[in-house]
Amino acid sequence: MKWSYKKALACLFRAAVIMLPALPIAAQETSARPHVELPDEPVRSAIFKNCSACHGIDYYAYNALDKSGWQQLLAMKHKQLRSAIAPEDEAVLLGYLVENFGPETVPFPREYVPPEITEFFSDQDARVFLEDNCADCHRIRVFGQRNTAAKWRDLVLEMRENGAELSDENLERLVEWLGRTRGLDPG
Repeated sequence: MKWSYKKALACLFRAAVIMLPALPIAAQETSARPHVELPDEPVRSAIFKNCSACHGIDYYAYNALDKSGWQQLLAMKHKQLRSAIAPEDEAVLLGYLVENFGPETVPFPREYVPPEITEFFSDQDARVFLEDNCADCHRIRVFGQRNTAAKWRDLVLEMRENGAELSDENLERLVEWLGRTRGLDPG
């Protein structure tokens, strides 16, 4: 069979089209945070009704659980919130979670390596940052709390897992400021 330029180009085009769906997966593997697509109905409605008021759906990707594990996690979270999931919603959610984040999947790693920062927030910069990035979702409660820098980092990382858009550098600037101004007095 004689290969022409057009046939070779057509083969390359077909190969590119076949490989195109794999690109987002490869890009996702290097991301600092997982990205989970919002599913179709009826799962979408069950998520909006029972889940997304407290956390983003990307949180699911940090787990790889069987049905029993997901049931326990849902029960624990909702016991803490003193809210129940309707049985029909629980069945829909469990089916989706086990299918997409079951024991045969690989959970997204929770490891975070804080970058070294050389620029720091002033008090005014930090307050503006908190107002611009946190106050849309909830009341800013950091002014009444004291924590170690490690505890502040855990809290801010949890907010990022819940959907807050924070670069690693801004996250660390905020953690440094919180540790400096709202840290635990070692003496």
